[in-house]
Amino acid sequence: MKINLTYPIKALLIPILICLLPLAAYSQQSSSNTVTHVPASILLIGEHPAISEVDAQSAAVLIAAEFRKLGISVGKPVYETSSTEKIYRVTFRSLGEKILVHLSQENPPGTIIAERQLWISNIEEMIEAAPRLVTALVQNKPIDSTVDMESVTEHEAEKLNKISGESLWNLGIIGTAIPGTDHFAEPGYEFGWSYETPKYAVGTEFRGSFGEDFSFGSWSIGGRYFFNKKNISPYVGGGFSIFGGSYTTIVKKRENRWFSDDYYYYEDHDTVDESGIGAYVVGGISMLRLTKSRLKIELRLDRPYFKIEDQDMMPITIGIFFSQHYIPGRSGCLSF
Repeated sequence: MKINLTYPIKALLIPILICLLPLAAYSQQSSSNTVTHVPASILLIGEHPAISEVDAQSAAVLIAAEFRKLGISVGKPVYETSSTEKIYRVTFRSLGEKILVHLSQENPPGTIIAERQLWISNIEEMIEAAPRLVTALVQNKPIDSTVDMESVTEHEAEKLNKISGESLWNLGIIGTAIPGTDHFAEPGYEFGWSYETPKYAVGTEFRGSFGEDFSFGSWSIGGRYFFNKKNISPYVGGGFSIFGGSYTTIVKKRENRWFSDDYYYYEDHDTVDESGIGAYVVGGISMLRLTKSRLKIELRLDRPYFKIEDQDMMPITIGIFFSQHYIPGRSGCLSF
C-alpha cells in the first residue's frame, strides 16, 4: 500500500509560513531603520540685527542645502536647540552697507572649533556665498581659495587701493670702461622712464657710449630696490637688455706698388660688431627723494651673452642722473 504524504506536508507548512512572514518583514524593516538612520546635524540661525527674518531664513536654507550636497545631513534651520552635540551656526552682521556672513562649527554649542566668514554687498549674494562658505568650512580651506569666475562677490571685485607711486623721466651722462682694453672713461648718455614707489622702482632706458675703438648701445628693462624710505637711499637692481657693440682694430696691410715687384705696408682700421641679449646689475644712491626731482649716482655692469669675434665686451659704467616728475598733459618732460 502506497502512502501519499504530499497533502499533509503542504497543509502543515502553509500555516507556519503565514505566521512567520509578518515577523520576517518586521525584522527586515527594523534592521533597515537601524543601519540607515543617521541623526541630522543642527543649523542654527544666529544673530542678524540688520537682516529681516525672511532673508535670514532663506539664506540659512541655502547653506543647509550646500551641506547636504557635501553629504552632511542637516535639518531645517532653527533658532534654538537643546542639543549639546555638534551644531552649525550662521550669523549676519552689518558694517555700513556691507554684510559679514559668519559660519561656524561648534561642539559643544558656544565653543567654536572651525569658522569661515565672507563679506557680501547685499543679501542676494548669498546665492554665490553659500557654496563657498560651506566648502571652505567642511574641507578646511581658506575662503579665498573657493572663488571662481562665477562666485566673485561685489566686495571682492571692488577696486583695490594701491601704494602711491610716481612717474619720472631720467636723463644722465655716463663714463664707460671695458676691462681688458684701453677703452676707459669714454663718454656716453642715458635717457629713460621709471615708476617709483617708496621701496621699489621699475623702468626702461636707452643708453650708449661711442668711443674711437669701442662703442655700444642698449635698450634695457629692469627694477630697483631701495633700502629705506628716506630722502637719501642706497639701492640695488638689475634687468635684461638688447645689447649691440662694436670695436675697431688696427691691422697692417700690404699693397703692390705700381709697375714694381716691391710691396709697401700701411695701417688700416677693421671694425666688427655683434648684437644680442644681455643682462645687467646696478647699484647706487638716490637723493632728493622727498622732492619732485631726483639726483642719482650709479655704478652699472652690463654682461652681453655673446662675444664680438674673440673679444669679450663687458662695459662698466658710472654715471650721474637727473630725474623729473612726468605729469600727463604737461608740455615738456623737464618743465617745472
